[in-house]
Amino acid sequence: MTSLLQLDPDRFAAVLGRTSMAVTHRLVDHPLLERGALADLADRLPAASVEHNLGSLPTVVPTGEVTRVDAAPGDVVRTIEENASWMVLKNVEADPAYAALLDECLDEVQTLLGDRDGGMRQREAFIFLSAPNSVTPSHVDPEHNFLLQVRGTKQMHVGRFADPATEQRELERIYFGGHRNIEQPPAEDECYELAPGDGVYVRPDAPHYVVNGPGTSVSFSITWRTPQTRHAARVHRANGHLRRLRMKPQAPGADPRRDRAKAGFVVAATAAARAGRLLRERLAPVAARLRRG
Repeated sequence: MTSLLQLDPDRFAAVLGRTSMAVTHRLVDHPLLERGALADLADRLPAASVEHNLGSLPTVVPTGEVTRVDAAPGDVVRTIEENASWMVLKNVEADPAYAALLDECLDEVQTLLGDRDGGMRQREAFIFLSAPNSVTPSHVDPEHNFLLQVRGTKQMHVGRFADPATEQRELERIYFGGHRNIEQPPAEDECYELAPGDGVYVRPDAPHYVVNGPGTSVSFSITWRTPQTRHAARVHRANGHLRRLRMKPQAPGADPRRDRAKAGFVVAATAAARAGRLLRERLAPVAARLRRG
């Protein structure tokens, strides 16, 4: 079987979780990534899995407040050159065909990853469609990510936070429920010029933004998490709560014992909140009957 994702194993082992790197792939002519197939996929995905807005944005949009196009998802895909939109189809692995494509790509990566950082978990896939010259503002994502360019061109700017204190505050805000957009462009960013067949690996929580080229762009993003990334996310979330209590929490890794306690607190709190929601859902019909007398 021909490998869909091409990367240097030694180079990948060196940069994994630390920085970014260029890759190449063989997905340019894949039928599932053609315009018609993507329009059909957009129409059958749940509404929560489709996000789109006008693509003419600055590189920094702190609040995440943007203007949407008033059209059905499939129509946004079919007319994206004219409607000047940026669009993402989320968790396309919910569709069996796209789940198989995701696994075909990431099975190759898992062979290289092995048990490092606890192994590969929570595979997900996203498809980005961008009108000419549209911008995806500065933001971070919680996963390991390969962004694979299928149509058009774009510039992917990947860097770091200006300093550790800024990084800690921003990640606490985001993992505590804030928007993933950040209030500053990445420092010391590296620009990857992506054409069809090119791609880039982006580590978790790396600040980055994207500038689309003069043509319509289609990119396939394949991601995964590890026990290590999940643990760090829980610590950031706990730290966000502590900071709201006017405390000064330490960043993940500074004190592993405290990190385990923080992560345990988040797991317990999440389970309690889920149990509370289930209880309210079960009691809702009873409450409704009582109100009716």
